Amino acid sequence: MKMESLKMLVVFTLIVLIGVSSDQVSGNLAPEEASNELCFNPCTPKLGNNECNTICVNKKYKEGSCVGFGIPPTFKYCCCNN
Repeated sequence: MKMESLKMLVVFTLIVLIGVSSDQVSGNLAPEEASNELCFNPCTPKLGNNECNTICVNKKYKEGSCVGFGIPPTFKYCCCNN
């Protein structure tokens, strides 16, 4: 169980780092603007699309849903969109 959690944490960290670095390279991340997309907590049976959407709307995003990551998509995270 600990090894799977560690692997998931490492994969999530790498995905976040790749996403941030690609935004900086392409110039999409302006200092005064919020990013168009924010992904965080892994989706679970308790944190599904409806709960994710509620969290995102409360954070002032337009909508939110669980999005799959990986090839094939094996991990789903709650992502908010403007």
